[in-house]
Amino acid sequence: MALSSRPHIPPHDSRKADEIWAHLQEFAGAHILPPTARALSDTLFGNSPYLARLAQQMPEFACEVLRGQRPALMQAILRDMESIRPKEESRAQLAGYLRRKKAETALVLAAEDVGGTASLEDITHGLSAFADAAVQLGLAHLVAERRAKGEIGTPDGTPDMVDPTYDDPSGYFILALGKHGGRELNYSSDIDLVALYDPARVRYDGRKTAGDAMIRLTQDLIALLDQRTADGYVFRVDLRLRPDPGATPVAISTHAAESYYQSSALNWERSAMIKARFIAGDRQAAAEYLDHLGSWIWRRTIDFAALADISALKDQVHSHFGQTDKTFAGYDVKLGPGGIREIEFFAQINQLLHGGRRPALRSRETLVTLQTLVTEGLLPETTARDLTAAYYFLRMLEHRLQMIADEQTHRLPEDRNGLDHVAGFAGFTDAGALESALGHHTRIVRSHFDDLMPDSANSGAEPAFSPDALEATLRDLGFEDPAGSAERIAIWRRGRYRALKTQRARELLDCCLAPLTEALSMTAAPSAALVRFDSWLGQLPSGVQIFSLFQANPNLFRLVARIMGLAPALAETLAKQPGLWDTVLDPEFFAPIEDETVLETRLSTMFERAADYQDMLDAVRHFVGEHRFRIGVHMLEGLADVRECGTALARVADVALKLLIPRVEDSFTEKFGRIRGGGLAVLAMGKYGGRELTHTSDLDLVFLYHVPLADPSSAAIQSDGPKPLGPSQYYSRLVQQVVTAITALTPAGRLFEVDTRLRPSGAQGPLVVTLKTFADYYRSAAWMWEHMALTRARLILAPDSMAGPLNNTILSVLTCQHDGPALLLAVADMRAKLAENTRASQDWAVKHGRGGLVDIEFICQYLMLRDGENTRALFTPSISDCLKGLAQHGILARDTAEALDKAYWLQSNIQAILRLSFGETIPGTDSDLPPGLREILCHATGLKTFDDLKQALSRSQGIVYSIFQQLITVPAGDLQTPHSDGQPTNGENT
Repeated sequence: MALSSRPHIPPHDSRKADEIWAHLQEFAGAHILPPTARALSDTLFGNSPYLARLAQQMPEFACEVLRGQRPALMQAILRDMESIRPKEESRAQLAGYLRRKKAETALVLAAEDVGGTASLEDITHGLSAFADAAVQLGLAHLVAERRAKGEIGTPDGTPDMVDPTYDDPSGYFILALGKHGGRELNYSSDIDLVALYDPARVRYDGRKTAGDAMIRLTQDLIALLDQRTADGYVFRVDLRLRPDPGATPVAISTHAAESYYQSSALNWERSAMIKARFIAGDRQAAAEYLDHLGSWIWRRTIDFAALADISALKDQVHSHFGQTDKTFAGYDVKLGPGGIREIEFFAQINQLLHGGRRPALRSRETLVTLQTLVTEGLLPETTARDLTAAYYFLRMLEHRLQMIADEQTHRLPEDRNGLDHVAGFAGFTDAGALESALGHHTRIVRSHFDDLMPDSANSGAEPAFSPDALEATLRDLGFEDPAGSAERIAIWRRGRYRALKTQRARELLDCCLAPLTEALSMTAAPSAALVRFDSWLGQLPSGVQIFSLFQANPNLFRLVARIMGLAPALAETLAKQPGLWDTVLDPEFFAPIEDETVLETRLSTMFERAADYQDMLDAVRHFVGEHRFRIGVHMLEGLADVRECGTALARVADVALKLLIPRVEDSFTEKFGRIRGGGLAVLAMGKYGGRELTHTSDLDLVFLYHVPLADPSSAAIQSDGPKPLGPSQYYSRLVQQVVTAITALTPAGRLFEVDTRLRPSGAQGPLVVTLKTFADYYRSAAWMWEHMALTRARLILAPDSMAGPLNNTILSVLTCQHDGPALLLAVADMRAKLAENTRASQDWAVKHGRGGLVDIEFICQYLMLRDGENTRALFTPSISDCLKGLAQHGILARDTAEALDKAYWLQSNIQAILRLSFGETIPGTDSDLPPGLREILCHATGLKTFDDLKQALSRSQGIVYSIFQQLITVPAGDLQTPHSDGQPTNGENT
């Protein structure tokens, strides 16, 4: 944000301004200063005694500043610091040099800032760049001293001379935190540093311990920067942001720091570490340290309990500094209500909320974070604009306060003369104008911040109901069993469940009871919903986090009630993975599921952040679990129909397998290597192949491999790893590892159940076969039902060398000449056996019931195999697409195909919603369906009443049954054959 339009700022001390100008003119001599120089000189040196003193001390440089080539001057300062070789300077010489460069930096950036020729970012980045360079140069000198004395060894291959810009592999490094870490230093800032060392990397050859040496190195660095000399100081250094500062030395080992953060750190320390940035020393050691802390700083689940601590810290800041009632005189622009700290907290709170799931939010810079929140859809543009404008204003005012006397102050003066001085220096006509502008910005900031996080003092509400009045309250709310419900709540309050063992968890529960019971009362059967909530609560590992989330987001209670009342299977998932609640707060949660490209990018980013193989397995489980839950809620809330949800679930599964399997293969090759020219292919079958997954679906998968030899069992080919294997053993072990990666139960849950029984020879056959074996089996040995199942095959993953041949093989098998009568009898026989072996008498058995989904699938598969020889375009894994093709080619009458398609999706809608609610259990009668679930079923099927739904289901099943009879049952009965059992096909009679 450029400030070039700033009006002329008159001097507060005209006499001092005149004195400095005369001094500079005299010094400039023949080098005449430009016409604009006088106004800038008066503004700077007539308002800032500190800058006036610098101008008197270094008039030549001050003249250069006034001549206007300030960006070039700043670059020259930094280049000069980079050119210094530590061994060539004594420590005293270096101390003087750094202080002179600090004075030059102060003059250049003050002129740029006050003159309106640079943005706030230019100023803060310039100050931070100088601080980085000063720390780097100081540390390089001190390390060089110790190497010259033989105390610190020189690693092999590294230069003995330490260049300050060189990443010194000494094991010791400096992190900048706070405003320095964020490259947001103010004009007279201290710098927050943390000094660490990795004991495994430090090469110390002195008489004391390496730890003692690193402590002394840090103390010397502080003295070099912090001590006041005749030339002033470089920076005040603050080391209090290191781990446990009251009990640890000024330099701490990385192991001790990591142990502290993972076990004892407070939540404000997590917030502080957001801005941690390596600035000097061993870059590799610092990168490893920050990488190890990444999962602690950026948690995948939203930590609302932590945010409560931060809210309390905010209240403490206001109270401690006596700023609650300050609005102008004595107001602290950093810590006061509506001040800089609240804008920084606003950004950091959102980073803690969302940064674990959105890496784009991991910026160290406040303004960048605010804009990213807008880009990510987490913050309205107007809010970001308000906060950004306030931040610019408050930082400008902070700089003016500090420029006056080079004091680390953030407070406005108490006296009128002082206020007028600051107002004039900030470009205002008088103190009243400044007060008005300040009040405008701080009120807006306070409003936005309070909307984000209320004061902790107001967050602890009284318990919703007294135990004595609870039953009556529940009765008034419409609970059908108020006594039983009250008793369950009493059990919660007594802490019987693991999640409620702590006092804090029970306090949060009490705060949530009123909105929870009110939300449950809106369901058709509140007490029944509360029973399901009770079951869910009993499975939770802990309660503080989840109830903190509910308390902070009361709009979640409605969804809680609907899930508990209508979707117990979804509730079961939430009990195992309570962190899924966090996803509801994402603005994208209720938007349509993204396309495959977006999903691949998202999962790839998660994989990139995974520290190891186990992290990768957990990451893909989080990815799938979050999207599966999101899709389930979409279905429950009527945001997407079953067709859209089934396709979305399949899309998520596709992305998971496409990205996971190659990484499993990479891990496998570390031990066994690769088979040159070989490849693995994965086929989706069944509902997965047709992109019609439900919430409880497993994945039907078939694995194939190919090697570039006619005889893959030949000993002539092996993998090239440390433990070479032949092709058959190699791919068998690889697929076992792939299946384990998909099905293993980790702390993040299970990815999918996998069913591989549709492979050649079923459970008796090998887990993975060659492409040739696959083709030979289906051409000569496959049962008719296996050909039917193959109609839903869809290629998920294969190298280019396999994809074309495999698809051609499948199409060749399906379009071969099938014996029409044998096919008809086999289909009829299979359907009859299914009817015998499955319990389909329930009213809602839409899969195996008469006229149900299986009948429609069998009709499609029969007609595809019967007529596919002449109409290759029929073959598609999608039932709907198949029915359209059958109608287009005149194999089915158009109205018949439309009736079957309508019946298929009516029953698919019912099946998907019932599985979301009951899992694999089929409700026996209408009485098993609560009223709320009936409403969802009606909405999903587009019918007005439950009776309309029942009639439509009965009618559609009757139509399907009639068509099945007409096409399959009756013609099969007319065929005079003694036996047909879907026997294996063979070359001519398939």
